[in-house]
Amino acid sequence: MPLDTRKTAHILSAINKTFSGRQKTVVFVYQSGGSYSYSATSVVFRPQKVSNPQIPNISGTTPTLESDLTMIAPLGTSFTGLVFVADTTTTSAAAVQAAPKYEVIEALTVGIVPTGTHIRALLRRLR
Repeated sequence: MPLDTRKTAHILSAINKTFSGRQKTVVFVYQSGGSYSYSATSVVFRPQKVSNPQIPNISGTTPTLESDLTMIAPLGTSFTGLVFVADTTTTSAAAVQAAPKYEVIEALTVGIVPTGTHIRALLRRLR
């Protein structure tokens, strides 16, 4: 049975409800024309297992690329011009400089609705 607009709206509403209580405010740092802008955004952060690159996997080949963090962002979050994500709630240059920073490996729109229900982004910590 195809999804009509009523069902799609219900699914999107249910997904947004699951975000409550799990969200964390982080700062997205964008670059446009040589200047940086900061935007506080509520997302879900999920730390991932960080593998040791010195140890090969079971097959003996080099380990696969793993992310340090999986970030789940609501639809409509812009990744255009995004330089990195800072783990701070303050949108100032000094706070961003002192905070842990993550680069986006990939950001994909995923979900049950054909247009997606949320954005899943894989992040790697900048060291």
